[in-house]
Amino acid sequence: MKCIAFFLLLVGSYVYASTSNGIATITAPANGSTHSNPVTVSVNAVTPPTCSAGIAAIGVYPTPSNLLYTTSATRFNKSFILNRGSYPNFVIQEWDKCGGSSKVSISITVTGSLPPPQAVNTWGYGFERNNVNTKEYILTPTNVRVAKFGKLFSYPVDGYIYGQPLFVPALTVNGATHNVIYVATENNSVYAFDADGKGQLWKRSFGLAIPCGNVHGCIAAPVIGITATPVIDTTLGNIYVANRQFNSGTGVYTHSLHSLNLLTGADNVGSPVTIAGSVAGTGYDSVNGRVTFNPKTASDRSALLEMNGIVYVAFASFGDTDPYHGWIFGYSASSLARTVVFNLTPNGQRGGIWGGALASDGMFVYAATGNGTWDGGPEWGNSYMKLSPVSGTLLEADFFTPFNVSTLIGNDRDVGSGMATLMPTFGSSSYPHIMIGAGKEGRIYVVSRDNMGHFDSACDCQIVQSIPNAVGVAVNTSDLERNYSTPPYWNGNVYFSGTNDFVKQFHLSTVSSKLKTTPSDHSPTTYAYPGSNPVVSGNGNGSGILWAVEKGASVLHAYDAAKLSKELYNTSQNATRDALGSSIKFAPPLVINGKVYVGTYDHLIVYGTF
Repeated sequence: MKCIAFFLLLVGSYVYASTSNGIATITAPANGSTHSNPVTVSVNAVTPPTCSAGIAAIGVYPTPSNLLYTTSATRFNKSFILNRGSYPNFVIQEWDKCGGSSKVSISITVTGSLPPPQAVNTWGYGFERNNVNTKEYILTPTNVRVAKFGKLFSYPVDGYIYGQPLFVPALTVNGATHNVIYVATENNSVYAFDADGKGQLWKRSFGLAIPCGNVHGCIAAPVIGITATPVIDTTLGNIYVANRQFNSGTGVYTHSLHSLNLLTGADNVGSPVTIAGSVAGTGYDSVNGRVTFNPKTASDRSALLEMNGIVYVAFASFGDTDPYHGWIFGYSASSLARTVVFNLTPNGQRGGIWGGALASDGMFVYAATGNGTWDGGPEWGNSYMKLSPVSGTLLEADFFTPFNVSTLIGNDRDVGSGMATLMPTFGSSSYPHIMIGAGKEGRIYVVSRDNMGHFDSACDCQIVQSIPNAVGVAVNTSDLERNYSTPPYWNGNVYFSGTNDFVKQFHLSTVSSKLKTTPSDHSPTTYAYPGSNPVVSGNGNGSGILWAVEKGASVLHAYDAAKLSKELYNTSQNATRDALGSSIKFAPPLVINGKVYVGTYDHLIVYGTF
């Protein structure tokens, strides 16, 4: 009996034994243990004998160079999702307040499956447009290296992919279960592909796209069909696609909104509907007191938005081809009945919604507009708008217009060249609900969504923060095109990718809701026109990677999101294997479930780990 008791004591000591370097102690998991997800990590650190000031921070590194978690506390107990496999050097590192550091490591094995991947049903991973996936458990700064990561496969398509790919997991298509990736092309086609390389699932095409020469659109693509990123409603099982087409026999241009079945691509009952409408106004193209949507000059580059059962489609024009206005139409997601018609310059001109996708906080629609008439209402050129759906239109609930709006209009410096990202709620701040963006001028705006500040002709001092000349580098005195990016937000950092500039990392205080006015770091790569629209993947607030497509060189880059000056990978490192071949301006990649999807002129290219 004593022998058995002694044996059980030894087993218990092994199972619950801690691992320590004398300063940091790992009490769980045990060295040599095996776990299924989530893996609970318990650590305690004591004051180092060489630094009476104590511990500054503790960090968790499951693999080399992969900082998963950091805290200023001296102890923590936290659970993490880890990709299955062996972790022979799972490191806890402590940093003391005297500049010293030490490490303690264990070996563990993780088994079982990861949680199912999230659906990405709209541009930017959500209607806040923050372009961040915080549930990427497979790709890390350790394995996104040229020896372990590269092009896996590609799918041919029939035209330019301007929109961001969308993703829905575990759909039953053609009798089998698939993770599905959806893309749309300028040749008026929508594709559903198996996201893991098992082929095309369906394709749907809509009529003749518009020849680019007809509408001053050849700077975009040879033909103009579907530009805006669609939106998916997984509850209804639909994907909504806005397209335009040209009837060469009649010379008629039309825009349509389709509601397609996610599983088959077939139009649902009542689909498509023609996008059309008019409002009362005296604008420069009005007839008898009405301004009517012009389907020839109108262009919808802004991604579709679904909010509270309404699908919104926003318009500007092809290359400033007059006449045009900024329009927003809303349609019922269930029936495609039109519910909203709104014009941003009914008594003026222009004021289009360009590269900035409509955003939402679940109650209001937010828009960033371009050059056009402004008078503080109802003409809303070059402004950030907060809009409320009421009685078949959108009412101006709040707005911000820069102090130098006349200069912006006169020099083609659209505020709406990119969207302002809606930040998460910062409960400890006097400005808990903010939006951060920048227009062509390269000035960063931090605006409270609770009180957007309206207009002050002397300065932008009524908003939370305005940082001039922060994004992009002017190549001439006209200084027209410094920013087209919508900034991702991740782990206290906001990232901008301007023209002729590095990708810049700005630290955001969640207490003041203000950015540091100078970047904390930047990419080693300079991006020519038009910069990029970067995205960030991470495992919560760790394992962060910033992904950006360099348009001019057609190169996909991956940087450490915590330290942008550290490049992890780019497709030119092994161009024979990994080259994109071509790339699309303004279009962000999609990073989900261990893969990176990039649209090009004629393919969807897919990257991942080997």
